[in-house]
Amino acid sequence: MNPDFINPLVLAYLGDSVLELLVRDYLVKESELKKVNELCQEATHFVSSLSHEKFILHLLETDFLTEEEVGIFKRGRNTKTSKRDTKEHRYSTGFECLIGHLYLNECKDRIYEIFDEFKRYVNETNLRQI
Repeated sequence: MNPDFINPLVLAYLGDSVLELLVRDYLVKESELKKVNELCQEATHFVSSLSHEKFILHLLETDFLTEEEVGIFKRGRNTKTSKRDTKEHRYSTGFECLIGHLYLNECKDRIYEIFDEFKRYVNETNLRQI
């Protein structure tokens, strides 16, 4: 299956699931939180469209992404959705599209590199207070 021919919103749908699983896995294994409501509250720092927007802007500013990855992000970002059409939502969709694309191409090491940077970014910025 070639992700280049899949609707970017479908890639974002998949990428959202991949990110959700990575966040939950990280929180269960590496945090000291034990209650489900605490885990859910902490997860919101990672899975909100605002955190995705701020993080993808960080990746773009630091040249963390390859040229191809930037193109995949832009393809997702520029796709019209039936939901709200805000910059925050478009950038979040682009980020999720990138993760979905990498997942279908079985680029798990690259997903983990991006997620490690995501964890670092969320833990070191004011996103923890959102």
